[in-house]
Amino acid sequence: MAGAQMASEQQPLGSIGFLRAARAAAWLEYKGLRVYPSNLWLAAAQELSTIGVWYFVARFLSSAANGAVAQYGGNYVAYVLVGVLLNQMAMASLRSPFNTISEAFWDKRLETYRLAVQGIWANIVGRLAWQVLFSTLLQAVAAAVVVGLGGIHLAHGFFWPDALAIWLLLVLANAGLGLMGASLIFLLEVKNGQDPVTWTYQYLVQIVSGLYVPLSVLPGWLQGLGRVVPQTYAFSAMRLLVLTGSAGRSVSGAMTGLLLGAAAAVIIGGLMMRWALIRAERLSGLGVVV
Repeated sequence: MAGAQMASEQQPLGSIGFLRAARAAAWLEYKGLRVYPSNLWLAAAQELSTIGVWYFVARFLSSAANGAVAQYGGNYVAYVLVGVLLNQMAMASLRSPFNTISEAFWDKRLETYRLAVQGIWANIVGRLAWQVLFSTLLQAVAAAVVVGLGGIHLAHGFFWPDALAIWLLLVLANAGLGLMGASLIFLLEVKNGQDPVTWTYQYLVQIVSGLYVPLSVLPGWLQGLGRVVPQTYAFSAMRLLVLTGSAGRSVSGAMTGLLLGAAAAVIIGGLMMRWALIRAERLSGLGVVV
């Protein structure tokens, strides 16, 4: 006990200690892919194949669909690919918290993380940061390829800090939703497979966010449902920004909706996760019973 307490006291406290612990968790994720390079290449192929599929599908449909996306430059290939590239990064953020907690639970590491100075949160944040970074790098490569092929013509001189802000807010929004889903590991005993929040949200994004088809072609009630999905605002703002060079009210309105969605998701997700961990500790639910 004294040794454990001494080791605990030697670990740095506060925000610096937390960032170091999160960085260590991210480094372990990276090492897992570096040690097993086949996993690295398979993960890259899985991410990039989605872009390739939608590139050819969008080209096939472009002649009929270009008019429906005139607001975003009238190029359906670019419309779809911008959405898919952005959504791939968002999905990495959405799925990460549940996968982190579920894997730690079944590997019997969750109680150890909870006893550490920085707790479970550093592990969640570190793994999420690595997975989002890895996905972002892959999407940047895919974007460079499709730009080179002529699939996307970016607006000249668009304001890239706005694009970075959209990316960051979307990652935060999906991380918050992912925390809601991860909390159900303890609140609803969903300790394997996929949680209801992530499962439902993935399909909402595909149907009502404008990912594949503009919202204008959807029934009114589906358009209304799309207004509660952060991706709806992110896709609209990013497309206007990078495909048409739009700025001002049209982009800021979508960014405001995204900001509100991200703030709500992070706050609610964080509170739900905190409540779930406290409840699990009280009911001895952090460890696998064997």
